[in-house]
Amino acid sequence: MYNNIIISKANLINNIEQAKHSNPNSKICVMVKANAYGVGVREVVSVVDDYVDCYGVACFFEAKKLREITDKEILIVAPSDDYRDCVEYNIQISCHSIADARRIKALNLPIKVHIKINTGMNRYGISSIGEFKLVVRLLRSSRAQIVGVYTHFATDDEFVDEQMNRFLSVVKTTDAMLHVDNSAVSEARNHNLDMVRLGYNIYIQDLHGFKPVVRIKSTIVQIHRIKKGQMVGYNRRFVSDGKMRVAVIPIGYADGLDMRYIGGTIFFNGCNCKILNICMDCFMIDITEAGGVVGDEIFVIDKYNPIKKFAQMLNSSEYEVMTKFANMRADRIIVDY
Repeated sequence: MYNNIIISKANLINNIEQAKHSNPNSKICVMVKANAYGVGVREVVSVVDDYVDCYGVACFFEAKKLREITDKEILIVAPSDDYRDCVEYNIQISCHSIADARRIKALNLPIKVHIKINTGMNRYGISSIGEFKLVVRLLRSSRAQIVGVYTHFATDDEFVDEQMNRFLSVVKTTDAMLHVDNSAVSEARNHNLDMVRLGYNIYIQDLHGFKPVVRIKSTIVQIHRIKKGQMVGYNRRFVSDGKMRVAVIPIGYADGLDMRYIGGTIFFNGCNCKILNICMDCFMIDITEAGGVVGDEIFVIDKYNPIKKFAQMLNSSEYEVMTKFANMRADRIIVDY
């Protein structure tokens, strides 16, 4: 196959070990939602299953597929109403509101629950001590088991301290497992509670001892010599102002290559080659200066084409860039190095 997502086993294990070193008293929960941030959930689990305690997903759809490949604990962090199925598949759920707690109580299932506290991100969670106490009473009056209480930080700056103080003020009376840190915060502050949740840093980050795990490789499948005034791709998004050599690479927006990368560059053969246009199944670059022939390998993501570069093109995050490749039509290959 022309396209490969290459996953470094050594770097992935290094990143788990780095998190353990930074949080020596914490269990490790690896977030594998969105096909492990685009890396590939089956491939990631096959590498890290012996190194982690728990996995995090966004919904029962992901949890059910994950249960097919691991016996480790699985936590759904977003709202879910698949309570009976979660009991059947031994999936832990999150309770985000009094309404959630009442539904869980009414069903009276032996389900494992983590209570989510909203400490300032205002996405999911319970926002006051009064709500928390009521939720605890409701859950304890059913067969549900409260196994964790957690929050999620919105930033990695001083606002973390404010959120942490709010969290501790709410949960000071609980004996359940506590977990708060997201990827950036776990390296900046290391609260070292009962569990740490790890997301993009174990896949993408090149900082704090973490190493990038993924490279995306493709192949030049065709080269065109075009003249001044000729267009490349749809809708005259690019029209040549002179003679050019144009390479076609079989990765398109259906694979996660955002149309907003048009006008950006890919580093190839020592040159920054302009991205001229992107179609559903391929993109085209200017290789007039770079040279190259049909069959040449070309990396879309590697140390010369870091994810951060593409995030800057989108004015977005590195994990948004990577998750766009979650359904890329490619072979995922694990390498030792």
